[in-house]
Amino acid sequence: MIPRFLRAALAAALFCAVAVCAYAEDAPDQRLGFDVMPRYQSIRLRLDPDKRSYSGEVRVDLEVMKSTNVIRLHADGQKLTRVTLLQGADTVAVERANGPSGLLTLTAAKSLKTGAAKLEIAFTHMYGTRAVGMYRVVKENKGYLFTQFEDTDARQAFPCWDEPCFKFPYQFTLEVPAQQQCLTNTPVLHEGTADGWKTIEYAKTPPLPSYLLALAVGPLEFTPVPGMRIPTRIVTVQGQSRLTGTVVKETPALFNALERWFGIPYAFDKLDLIAVPDFAYGAMENPGAITYRDDILLVDPNTLTPGQLRRLDSVHAHEMAHQWFGDLVTMAWWDDLWLNESFADWMAQKIVDEVHPELRAGLDQMNSGQRTKNSDATPSTQAIRSKISGSGTGLQNVGLVYNKGCAMLSMFENWMGPEVFRKGVQSYLKAHARGNAVANDLWVALDQASGRKVSPAMATFTDQPGVPYLRVVPAPGGVRVTQSRASHFGVSQDPVTWKIPVAFKYSDGTSVHTTSALIEQPSQIVSLPGASTIDWVIPDAGGQGYYAWSVPQDMLVRIGQTAKAWLTPAERVSFVGNLNMLLDMGEVHGDGYLAALSNFGNDSEPQVVSSVIEQFGGVRQAFVPDSAKSLFARYVRHTLAPTLERVGYEKKPGEDEIVSTIRPQLIMWLATRGEDEKTLAWAQTAGKRYLMDSTSVDPGIADVVLQMAARQGDPAMFADLQKRFEAATVPALRRRYLGALGAFADTTLESRMLSYILTDKVLPSETFTPFMGFANKDDAAGLRLWNWLTSNYTAVAAHVPPPALRFLPMMGGGGCDESRLKRVTEFFSDPARGIPGIDRTLQRVADNTHDCLSLRSRESRSVQAYFQTLP
Repeated sequence: MIPRFLRAALAAALFCAVAVCAYAEDAPDQRLGFDVMPRYQSIRLRLDPDKRSYSGEVRVDLEVMKSTNVIRLHADGQKLTRVTLLQGADTVAVERANGPSGLLTLTAAKSLKTGAAKLEIAFTHMYGTRAVGMYRVVKENKGYLFTQFEDTDARQAFPCWDEPCFKFPYQFTLEVPAQQQCLTNTPVLHEGTADGWKTIEYAKTPPLPSYLLALAVGPLEFTPVPGMRIPTRIVTVQGQSRLTGTVVKETPALFNALERWFGIPYAFDKLDLIAVPDFAYGAMENPGAITYRDDILLVDPNTLTPGQLRRLDSVHAHEMAHQWFGDLVTMAWWDDLWLNESFADWMAQKIVDEVHPELRAGLDQMNSGQRTKNSDATPSTQAIRSKISGSGTGLQNVGLVYNKGCAMLSMFENWMGPEVFRKGVQSYLKAHARGNAVANDLWVALDQASGRKVSPAMATFTDQPGVPYLRVVPAPGGVRVTQSRASHFGVSQDPVTWKIPVAFKYSDGTSVHTTSALIEQPSQIVSLPGASTIDWVIPDAGGQGYYAWSVPQDMLVRIGQTAKAWLTPAERVSFVGNLNMLLDMGEVHGDGYLAALSNFGNDSEPQVVSSVIEQFGGVRQAFVPDSAKSLFARYVRHTLAPTLERVGYEKKPGEDEIVSTIRPQLIMWLATRGEDEKTLAWAQTAGKRYLMDSTSVDPGIADVVLQMAARQGDPAMFADLQKRFEAATVPALRRRYLGALGAFADTTLESRMLSYILTDKVLPSETFTPFMGFANKDDAAGLRLWNWLTSNYTAVAAHVPPPALRFLPMMGGGGCDESRLKRVTEFFSDPARGIPGIDRTLQRVADNTHDCLSLRSRESRSVQAYFQTLP
């Protein structure tokens, strides 16, 4: 039974689709246009995962909105064997023309009249092999088919209208060998078998965009999930169902918590959770058929770590939240991707904190938000809502959308009040269910729910690039707050003004108070009730603010020194991230920054320690050439050794579960950059012990100790790890052994690894896994990796998932080396590379390099002097 609001929304969606879609149209040469609208599409496919090609037919009910002889759709790479256009009793001849990015233009011999028409296209095609489109995976000599269509890869599988604003019903019919299993977004309607093939007709989907369609075929295994009000299964490749116990246990609690928060029932007829062995992303929210990278969804219950459980639940809650944010209500165009992703990420940490508060998902997410703020202060940043006109670039800004959007939503929820914010979101979802939406639709709902104009403030964070910077100084009756745009030292950017909800925490020396204010002016006075004098103040109570801030230097130092007494864990995580912002902006000096950072290195809250370690990579890059390694090692030991001594090398009975997430970080940093011989020796011994008996080592540290052992490993160990990788049946073990293959210091073995990852033993999505080991090598190793990459670029580009290509410049550029930046820019700027969105990546790499050089030139002397003071 469809709820009443869904029935009404479904009818309304069909009428307003053109208007909503038209709002987003800004590239008529690349967009499909709305003269002819698809209303329903059937897709019939004949699929054998043990073959390399397939055939199919699509039939589309069209509505001609305006008399025209042109129909535009997408069909990327298929061989079209028949194209038939019908209107009334007439068959209308058409000519075909292929354009860029899979654009297919059909020109009819005569103009179509307004009203109904039908289009039929028969085709053949090859399966993909690089984890996008409809692609084939071979596992244990058995073929499987999976799909990944976001953002523009549905067109690679079959002809379609591959833009999110074309949201209408589809219906699959699959023909597969009789022994194979298969599924799509909807339940089975009819099934029959003849001549060794079975034909399965699936129920019609509710209105969906093409990027959310999904299917899977192969000798699949199904595990039912009890405790769910809708049919739910975990779907795996053959032999993997034994690893589904944890996700079976976790799913009902997460799902039920989501339904409670939304107050809207899950809107689809079933829920399949599919573990895919070769997957370009972490997961994909296809309604009724969510796909996951298998090492996220499938875990060995005997070796499950808190880190694995947090990752599983966070990704799982994110994808299930998408069933409302993105699937029930879909953004009209990719410039509003944040309506999908920001909300799903924000909801995930909220739900995981409710179900498993001990995992501290919200605190973990805060680290990502702090990292994003720093990059958002660079010239290459974009607004969350940025113009997306080119094909294949809809996801180029996804990191900012996830993390800045999530942080912004937390900040505004805190300001509006959780229940008011929730009421507005629920209203937005109900009003646009089964249809598309743009940002203004959310603004209307939130304004109505709150009874005030909150949307202008939120829009300053979604529609403008950058991060606010708040300078707070004591003033009569409170504090003066001055806002500007946060910029790294010496960088000039266009000025921007925000409307910022700020929560203040302050003390008069005897008691602590809180208050809030909306900072709208370039400078304004904020009163701080209850305090006649101000001993200290932080303008980020709760740690939810998406802005940088400063207070007078002496106050900042005192807050850092006594943070454990004054600040909550969330506020301490935020404080550490804010210190890094102030360093890059030139508001604090390097020696003061490092001294303040070390105050948090032995914090009792593991997530605070994790936030400290998060900063070490930037410190090493800017201030630690190979010639200064020993000085930096002193600082690493000074800051982290007391914590490792306190928590121990291995898990203790009764310890805080989340300690297991920082222990491997502590061991890795102390054993490598900290040059702590004791820790390195222990880790290498533990790694060798693991190879003899994996149960003898705490699973939480297995990855890092195995990499430490491999550092000094010989050809026999390399061959052993290679053999274990190929034989592993637990996805996490495959990644563990492959990651260790990249850690060998022996350059001959390093070269062997680089050759190995381009063989068919390594799946495309696993290609870069061994590069984790390069992070702990010297600068020369980075140059060797770059030389290999450029020498083998054609083979690499043909092997890895296409979305991975735009991250390649980060492997060879960045750092504090202008010559590295120059060679990376020259290499990837060559139009022959043809990587969508690569110009944006190169801008980011350039910003990182220039920021690093600036930081080194102005602060290196003070940092080196500080290092010299350490024992």
